[in-house]
Order: sequence, then structure tokens, then C-alpha cells
Amino acid sequence: MSSQLNTRNLLLPFISCLLSLLVSCQSGLDEASSQEGESTVNFLVTNYRQISFDDIASSGQTRAVASDHPTTLAHLLIAIYDVETGKQACPLLQHDQSDYTREDQWESYRQFSVTLPYGHYQVLVLGYNGNKACNIASLNHISWENDYVPNTFLYCEKFTLDKDANLNREVTLKHVVAAFRVETEDAAPAELKKMRFISSAGGTVLDATKGFTSQNTGRTSDIVVPANKLGVVDTFTVYVFLPEEQIKTNYTVQALGVGDAVLYQKRFSDVPLRINYLTEWEGIFFEEDGDDTPDVPDMQNGLNIRWTTAWADTIRLTP
Repeated sequence: MSSQLNTRNLLLPFISCLLSLLVSCQSGLDEASSQEGESTVNFLVTNYRQISFDDIASSGQTRAVASDHPTTLAHLLIAIYDVETGKQACPLLQHDQSDYTREDQWESYRQFSVTLPYGHYQVLVLGYNGNKACNIASLNHISWENDYVPNTFLYCEKFTLDKDANLNREVTLKHVVAAFRVETEDAAPAELKKMRFISSAGGTVLDATKGFTSQNTGRTSDIVVPANKLGVVDTFTVYVFLPEEQIKTNYTVQALGVGDAVLYQKRFSDVPLRINYLTEWEGIFFEEDGDDTPDVPDMQNGLNIRWTTAWADTIRLTP
């Protein structure tokens, strides 16, 4: 009997510990179960109307606040990724301005509703213009067909979805391009077919997690000149993603004829580019032929740069 009592006494601490462990596990399961579920999250883009660099040119402004003369962005796009797996958590959604032609439709245009299971996510929202298709290989690699860079606005943030999460989230887009413009004081010649801009820095691929390009290789941009622009004074603007907030680059700008023959050319050295800024040169362009055109002097040797402090800002280069 004494032996049996001793055995029971030895088992009691073990049984007590096992029961505590089972209760603890059950409590953990209950807690985990309480976090299971899904919710519909509503994303509302607050600044889907933006002033673009082109709007500034057409209105003759040198400074403008974004709300002064807003135009609706042509496209709004949302993609959501699971932070744990890095995979897309739901199908990509895109709203095109052309599908929302009435004023009473803008609330629908700027709102996205997505149903997701509880978890950790990263949301990408892009606002952009132009008619080229956007390709999202990953959050670190966003590009457009034909190496096109549109006027682009970005929102990219992480969020946690659980029973206590805010289900109505406002999105404020950030401008993530720099622009370079040539404004000619002389009329485009009849033989002009396109304008080509060749930069030594910047890129065409956007890393949404940083708001910069990860491929600082430069880019070549062609602007086809329609027949109704020949014989008139015009402006030519190209966009580029930068590897950091501001850089200096070299630009070669060519006026091309049939078969991409170079008709006129100017080279610009150490051109300052800055995200959310327009760098502009104005002068006589269609003068001398091809490679005989002299270089425009370096910035430090005579070109005046004016920086303004309001959105959208302009760096004006004057010969």
C-alpha cells in the first residue's frame, strides 16, 4: 500500500503539469481562433485629381498648387501583397478615367473595396496618365510597355488586418517623377517627324517600396510630332524616375526626320532633375544641322536656374 501511495504521489505533479499544459494550449487555440476571419477594406484616393506639368504649360503658369487647376488622373490601380509570402493577395484592380465620364461617378472611380483574410499586407496604389499598359512584376519592379514613363503618382504602405483594424483607409498619392522640357522659340520645320530625348541617368523601372528607380541606366524617349504641330512653336516634355531625390544628368535632344535622320541636335550638360520638379529650357532649337550644333554650356557656365518652392515646381534654364 505504501508503495502505491508513493507512486500516486509521484504521478500527481506530472498530471498537474500536463493539465496546465493542455489548458494553456487550449487557451492559445482559442486566442488564435479569435483572430481568424476576413473583412472588407475600403481604400479612398484623396488626391485623384492632380495638376500635371503639361497643365502648367497650357495655362502659362510658372507656379501652381495642385488644387488650383486639377485634372483627373487617367488611371488608378491597386495591388495588395501578403507581407509573409510576398505574393499578390488578390487580383489587381484598375479604374480607367474613360469609364467614369460623369461627375457623379468620381466617388466610385477613386474608391476600391477589397475583401481579405486577417493578416499583414502591403498595398500599392498607382495613379498615372498615358495609354501604355502597366506591368507589375513585383513591388520592386514596375514598368510600362515600350519603356514608357508616364506622369506617375504612388502610395505604398504596410497594414495589418484584424478584428480591430480600420476598414476605411484614405490614400494620398505622392508624385514620383521628374520632368525635363524643351520649349522652342522657333517653329517646328515641315520635315520634323519626332523629338528624341537621351539622358545619361534616371530609369524606366519604379521600385514602389522606395519611390525611386533601381536601374539608373538613363533612358531614350521619343515624342512623335503630329502634322498639326509643324510650323508652330511647341513644348516637348519627358518624364523619368530618379535613383534618389535629385540628380544631375546629361541630355541630348534630337529633332529627327524620315528614317530617324538627325536634323537638329542640342546637348545639355549637368541638367538638374528633382522629383516633383520640372526642369525647363527655352530657346531657339531648329537652327543648326545635326551634330554641328554646339553644346549648350554647362549649368555652372552661364545657364540660370530658378527653383520655386510650390507644387508643381520649375527649374528654368535660360540661355
